[in-house]
Amino acid sequence: VMLKTKEVWVDDVAVYAKTEDDEVAYYLFSQWSSLSKATKEEREDFFLSYSGIHWPQLGEDLSFEGMFSNANLCKRTASEDSIAYWTEE
Repeated sequence: VMLKTKEVWVDDVAVYAKTEDDEVAYYLFSQWSSLSKATKEEREDFFLSYSGIHWPQLGEDLSFEGMFSNANLCKRTASEDSIAYWTEE
């Protein structure tokens, strides 16, 4: 099962990702020291790659596959980049 990510956003407590099927997964910022200590501006300064979300100022990277597998939307693979992905349209 391939999950294509169509939207990513942050609020004060978490980062969220939505699939093309409107399934939503999230990670709480409290799970990562760098994200929990970051300012709102630093959390909002991310970019998306094929396999995940990247915060260059914070040196943090989270994979879509890890996020979606934690939400029981897919199974985790060894490479963590083959099931859930993002492409610019």
